[in-house]
Amino acid sequence: MTVMTAILPLVILILIFGVFIFMVRFAGKFATPKVTHWLLFIYIGVLLLGTAFVPFIIDDSMSQKGMEKVVDTDRELSDLYSNLNKGEIDQVDAKYLMKERNFSNHQNKTIKVKSSNSDGSQILVERKTNNDDTIEAFIFGNGLIIDGYDFSRKLKPYHLELTDDTLTINLLQQQDINLIITKADFPIRQFTGESIINPSFSTDQVVYLRIPNNLELIADDHVFLEFIEK
Repeated sequence: MTVMTAILPLVILILIFGVFIFMVRFAGKFATPKVTHWLLFIYIGVLLLGTAFVPFIIDDSMSQKGMEKVVDTDRELSDLYSNLNKGEIDQVDAKYLMKERNFSNHQNKTIKVKSSNSDGSQILVERKTNNDDTIEAFIFGNGLIIDGYDFSRKLKPYHLELTDDTLTINLLQQQDINLIITKADFPIRQFTGESIINPSFSTDQVVYLRIPNNLELIADDHVFLEFIEK
C-alpha cells in the first residue's frame, strides 16, 4: 500500500497528460478549443481518477503504527471522571494510568501539598481505613486526542516528590511533541468528506492519592483537595 501511494501521483500525472494530448488532437480536427474548457476537462479527469483510487489511498496508517482511534471521547472521559470521583480507580481503563508510585514508611502525621501549577491543581484524596504509613499516588491522564487519534502515550506524567513533610507536584514547563498526520488531497476529500482541520483535545492530568487514615493534608496555594466519600 505504501508503494501504491508513492507512485500514484506519477501515474495520475501521466494519465492526465495522455488524455490531454488525445483531446487536443481529437478536438483540433473539428474546432479550436478554449483554455477554460481544457482546464475543466483536466479537473473532471482528476476527480474521476481520484474516485477510482480512493480505496488504494485511504490507509489507516495510524492504527498500523499502534495509534488507537478514539470512538467516543466524551463518553470515555465521562466514565473516567465518574470512576475517579467514586473512588473506583480499579474500574478505570489502564490506558489512562500514566504513573503509579508509593511513598512508604512515612511517619509524619501532617503533610503539606504544593504544586508548581500556578493555575491550580485539583487532587482527589481517598482516606484508607487503616494506618499503614504508606501514601499511594496515581496520576491519570485524559489523553491527547488529535484528529480522532489517541497520542496519550507521548505525554509525560507529573513528577511527585515527597521531602520531609511536603509533597510537591511538579509539572513540565513545556513538552515538545513532533507529529506527522497525513491528509488526502483536495479532490479526494471532496468524495470522502474528510476535513482539512485536525481537531485536538487535552486537559490537565489528575492526581489521585490514597493516604493513611490518621494523616492530615494541608493544601498550599493553588492546590485544591477533594476528598472521596466511599
